[in-house]
Amino acid sequence: VDDLDALRRIERELERQGYLRRQRGKLELTPKAVRRLGETALRRVFASLDAGRRGDHDQVDAGSAGELTGSSRPWRFGDEQPIDVVRTVVNGVRRGGAAGTVTLSVDDFEVAETERRTAAAVCLLVDLSYSMALRGTWAAAKQTAMALQALVASKFPQDSVQIVGFSNYARVLQPDELAGLEWDMVQGTNLHHALLIAGRHLDRHPDFEPVVLVVTDGEPTAHLRRNGSAAFEWPPTRETLDLTLAEVDKMTRRRATLNVFMLADDERLKDFVNEVARRNGGRVFSSNADRLGEYVVSDFLRTRRKR
Repeated sequence: VDDLDALRRIERELERQGYLRRQRGKLELTPKAVRRLGETALRRVFASLDAGRRGDHDQVDAGSAGELTGSSRPWRFGDEQPIDVVRTVVNGVRRGGAAGTVTLSVDDFEVAETERRTAAAVCLLVDLSYSMALRGTWAAAKQTAMALQALVASKFPQDSVQIVGFSNYARVLQPDELAGLEWDMVQGTNLHHALLIAGRHLDRHPDFEPVVLVVTDGEPTAHLRRNGSAAFEWPPTRETLDLTLAEVDKMTRRRATLNVFMLADDERLKDFVNEVARRNGGRVFSSNADRLGEYVVSDFLRTRRKR
């Protein structure tokens, strides 16, 4: 009884602080809670980076979307540059004269111009198949997805990130889904479908630098048929492998490098990812679940610095 009372008090406090809300009689995480969980996941990843290789990553709280140039311009809808407070207030004073309180209008706002930086179209493809739960790697994969989402949103807001989960089918995962996401109780690793979705995301951003990261613990065992249904077979058929590798070739023609993070070491998976690396020129990481977040975030930061 005491424990239940304590849980109710915690529940009321989380609702009061805006982390929980009731929808149709059920408790749900608010966007504020999802952001907090992503930031926590990112801090844990950076903590492991600090412990392992000091100086190997950019500070998460340093810099902005670009160095300030010293000039400003009128604010336009969608601008992400910082507001130039002094010039904004001066505009309000000039417009309203010296008569008492200054009232600002939209036309008064100016933003501080920053140096131009390249933007990236980021695709993180995460295996949701049941084997991820059996091997105990699912929690690390979900935390990694949340950390990458938080990193891009906070440090690279100009980037466009898409997270795709795949099992027998693939689907786009929204940021507010990640915290409560579970693995799929189905058979099938449909990387073919995941690459198709990622390719559409890259095609919508032709001027962005393409970044594709794949987290999986198994070779492809499913593909998407022309009628939209999924074909599953284990061991995988030649058709499944050929269709998946055809999408890898399309990524190569888009100039998108695929970096694959393996969470298992069976020979079939090794043979497949080595073929992906040969065709695409990307890198292969063999990581245990404890260091997955460190590997993925480090590789993404390395790619952004190189760009």
